[in-house]
Amino acid sequence: MSLWQHPRIMTGLCAAAVLVCAAAPAVFLTAVDTAVLGRSETVQDAYTAPTPKGEDYYILRQLTARQQQSATAYSPPTEEEETPSALKMYIGAQNSLENMVNGYEYRDTADAALQSLVDCGALSPEWAAWAADWENGTYYENYDGQTYDLGVPYYTTDSLGFVTLKRFAMEQEALYTAFSLTMDSRTGVVTQVWISAPRGNDAAPATPDEAGLRAFADQAGLENLGDWARPENSPYPNALYSLNGEALITASVNAYEYSSWTDAMGTITSPHWFLSLSLQPCAEEELPVLVP
Repeated sequence: MSLWQHPRIMTGLCAAAVLVCAAAPAVFLTAVDTAVLGRSETVQDAYTAPTPKGEDYYILRQLTARQQQSATAYSPPTEEEETPSALKMYIGAQNSLENMVNGYEYRDTADAALQSLVDCGALSPEWAAWAADWENGTYYENYDGQTYDLGVPYYTTDSLGFVTLKRFAMEQEALYTAFSLTMDSRTGVVTQVWISAPRGNDAAPATPDEAGLRAFADQAGLENLGDWARPENSPYPNALYSLNGEALITASVNAYEYSSWTDAMGTITSPHWFLSLSLQPCAEEELPVLVP
């Protein structure tokens, strides 16, 4: 019998063949599932998320490099070192007004950095107001007759790109540092803040608490280190340490006596408070501890 002479039979056989082909994958997968389900095997190397380290973060690499290069900047090279010391020398930032650069164009930068710290909770508005109390129209003249405008910040940069902005002020005709802020020029991350405030009574202004220190870590992009905690036996009343990142954040408010000398008034002293807030690399064995 020729199938061509019976088209209905041929059509039925073709349809049956198509159905068998279509069902084959499902039958195969069902058989595989039946064989696999209910049977478990131990994975030899189970996946674990990597623990973040300080070297994973640009800002901590920069701070570590600054710490290491500062320590070896002027030390003579050893016989094992192939790089001449002149090529690896770290050039630190200058601190005096005479050696810094007028940064009138960076006043907004300083104000924005302070406001950012206030907004994230790392700094109180009171401290920020003292820091940004620009003395417009006030000038300082040094012994060489050079005049400096105290209504603008002055800045300096080290060889790793850390920028320090300072505000200088006058009190009883004497010059003093009223505010200092260090940030990374590439990312804008603030790594250090120092602010001087008048001390009119014995009540110290507020020190950044644990929430403030965590906010300081967050603005540096270090929240994902995940293990920030207060170090034991720390001499700092407010501090957080990350063992994963080997990084230490400290905050303190202390009283000090500003002392200077002028031709007109002789020796002068003035009571002040200062706030110090900083982020620094610190190995576990280097953590400062209270000595009983």
